[in-house]
Amino acid sequence: MSLPTPSDPAFDPLWLEELAGLVRELSRRTPRLVDLYLERRLEARISREHAGTVGTEVRTEGLAARWRSGAGTVIAARSGVTHAVVREVLGRAFRRLAVPQQRGLPTAELDPPLHWRKWAARTLEGTTRLPGIWLLSRRAVVVNAGGWHELRSPDLLRVRLEGTAPAALLAVWSHPQLDGWMEELLAPPPPKPWAPPSGTRLPVILTSGSAGALVHELAGHLLESDLVTTGISPMGNLEGATVASETLTILDDPTAGDLPGSFSCDDEGVAARPVTLVDGGVLRSWICDSEGARVLGAPAGRGRRATWQHPPASRMSNLVVAPGGADPEAMERDLSHGLVVTRAGGATVDPATGTFVLRVERGWEVRGGRRRRPLAPVHLVGSGLGVLASIDPVLGNDACPDWRLGWCVKDGLALPTGTLTPTLRLTGVEVL
Repeated sequence: MSLPTPSDPAFDPLWLEELAGLVRELSRRTPRLVDLYLERRLEARISREHAGTVGTEVRTEGLAARWRSGAGTVIAARSGVTHAVVREVLGRAFRRLAVPQQRGLPTAELDPPLHWRKWAARTLEGTTRLPGIWLLSRRAVVVNAGGWHELRSPDLLRVRLEGTAPAALLAVWSHPQLDGWMEELLAPPPPKPWAPPSGTRLPVILTSGSAGALVHELAGHLLESDLVTTGISPMGNLEGATVASETLTILDDPTAGDLPGSFSCDDEGVAARPVTLVDGGVLRSWICDSEGARVLGAPAGRGRRATWQHPPASRMSNLVVAPGGADPEAMERDLSHGLVVTRAGGATVDPATGTFVLRVERGWEVRGGRRRRPLAPVHLVGSGLGVLASIDPVLGNDACPDWRLGWCVKDGLALPTGTLTPTLRLTGVEVL
């Protein structure tokens, strides 16, 4: 699935050309100016009411100017996207230039995609466990000395399941597997689940997609350039080292349009392209914004903003694990005694200690190659680098997105990210 190509531009192209000329001239006179960032957002919701379903839509827009300051950058941000707001965020630098005092032509309304409202209303009618369904849409433009760069990203569907076992779904709207994922989300927990004694060490199979939280933490956050350049990440001095089996290859790929972290360019205007992080088990690169790329000598393109009020920071997009050639069912049949994880609820890694924790929501005990007892919610614990190294060289041929991963929160700021992983087998984890 490719990234969407909107029929209407997010902002008037003639006005953007004017802003690009303004930024070029200001950058020549005032090298401190980095860029302008313009953004429009839509959050639509279909919720359940006594008389049926009700729809609400909230549209916001804003603009920010980014300036160099000492060793970093600062931003001046305002709500609204008008020429008056441009003048305000640029301050005295704007007043030193003679520019037209007008905003571009009105742009088309940012609307939900066709059929979304009917699908959401029909889905809510079939269950009482969903308080609502959200659709999130974003359009943005980065204007710098090189011109203007429109950022396209897919519309995202977000669902929260309430109750004694809360869960969530985040997926690209109209993904062909969406209805199947909704069925999984709404499936009731198994009766009489079983949990192994705390401290047990068993081999663990993570079924297709369920390893997303693992790679998100170990090959995502630990390779983001801010943690690497500050010396926080334990992966910081391992470039060129073997960190996993020779069959493991991991990419960060913002061009994978069927995953939630996709975009056409990042929030610094760098065109999207895949970056290979781990190649045949060897650590090759980092996840970098422009500043991290300058320091580490690695590709830029991962400077992402939570909203226009925040500066860009190094954040992952979509982590993709290259599949192997193994039959997932055969991988289970080869397991004499172990666990199979079918749904992971998230994970954490402590960069200071390297401790990795994976929350398991659903799964099975396997004996003699057959699933026996349903697994109660448990935690799997291990050393982060040790867990990465414990991934078996035999990889499944069934790569699938992790619809359960949801929003990635870092420093209190949430962004959509995605993963695509095949069935993996771990050998060095402990059950808590």
